[in-house]
Parts: sequence; C-alpha cells; structure tokens
Amino acid sequence: MTLLRHASHLVTLIVLALACATTNAALVVNVEGVRGSGKTTWTLSGSDKASSFGRIRTSTGSNNFLIFDTFELPNGGQFLSDKSKTSNNTLLAVTGPAQITVGSQTRTISHIFLDSDQGKSGDDFGIRVNSLLRYASGENSSWTGRFTLDLDIGNFRPGTYRFNVANGNFARDLTIHFTETTSVPNPSSLALLGLALTVLGFSRKLKRATCKV
Repeated sequence: MTLLRHASHLVTLIVLALACATTNAALVVNVEGVRGSGKTTWTLSGSDKASSFGRIRTSTGSNNFLIFDTFELPNGGQFLSDKSKTSNNTLLAVTGPAQITVGSQTRTISHIFLDSDQGKSGDDFGIRVNSLLRYASGENSSWTGRFTLDLDIGNFRPGTYRFNVANGNFARDLTIHFTETTSVPNPSSLALLGLALTVLGFSRKLKRATCKV
C-alpha cells in the first residue's frame, strides 16, 4: 500500500511538472561574448505557439519594425547599451546554422533585426529568414541552432529580458539572456603550453648537467 501511495504521488508530481513546462513554454535565446572580441554567440532553444496570424520576412524586403516578426521590450525597456553601435532598424547576417519551424514550415534564419529606441519605446529584436514564412494563430513554433554575429557583447546590457508579444507574433513568450564571459584557453592551447613548459624544464636540467661536467 505504501509503495502504491508513493507511486501515486510520483505520477502526480510528473503530471504537474509537465503542466508547468507546458504553461511556461517559451522561445529562448542565450547570447554570450567576450568583451572586445567583436563577436557574440547566439544559441536558440524552446518551443511555443503563435499568438496570431502573420509572416516572417526575408532580408531582401523592408528592414523596418513589424510586429509579426519583431518583438519589443515592454515599458520602454532597453537591452541595447547606450554605446551600442547598432543604428535604427539594423539587420545583421548570422554565421552558422539556425532554423525556425512554425506549423509544418521550416526556414533558415539568415539575419537578426535590432533597433534601439533609446527609452522612447522598448528596444526591438527580430529575425529574418531565407524564404517568406506565413503562420496562423495557435500553430506550434520552435527554433534551434547556434550562430555568431559580428557584434561585440558590449553592445548589450547584461541580464535577462522577457519581450512583449501582446500584439501578436510567432510566439507568445520570448526570453533573451545576455552574458559577458571571459576567454578560456582551448584544450589544444593548454597542451601546447604544457609541452613548452616540459621542454623548458628539460633544457634547464641539461644545462645544469653540462655545467657540472
């Protein structure tokens, strides 16, 4: 009986966890970069549902703000720093594979849209794709991939930002994390450093032995 009771509790917890996961579904972007490197790495994950009908445009069309493929921070929020080198309605080409799927359609993400409104209204973030994507309200949306932008992390304010999608978009919830990191030597660099120290130590021993002779 005790075992059955514990099993029942476990099933209840799993159901609640799945319900919370569904409720808190969101598209997520993690942006990382080393200050001064001139580049940032963007990692996409998550799934959600389209909050309205609309379309995601290509980079060959107008680069202005459009609620259907662009998100805006609420209450005049700013994720772009005051020293950001991005101009109004900036399109930046991505380097690396990234895809978005809405309903049964999948497209390659080709550009990121950024627009600083300097507190007059919320800063804007959006995407452009390689081929026009139309979507309907309630369709499942997801994205995945990792790419780089030729834009230093210093152009952003570190922190977590949740964007306003009340006006309709291909997702109901979008969260972006901006993180400044420090440079870490890769394994090959560490191996070369170890080899150099070993050779240096051996040469010093050989020199001392030669001097004694």
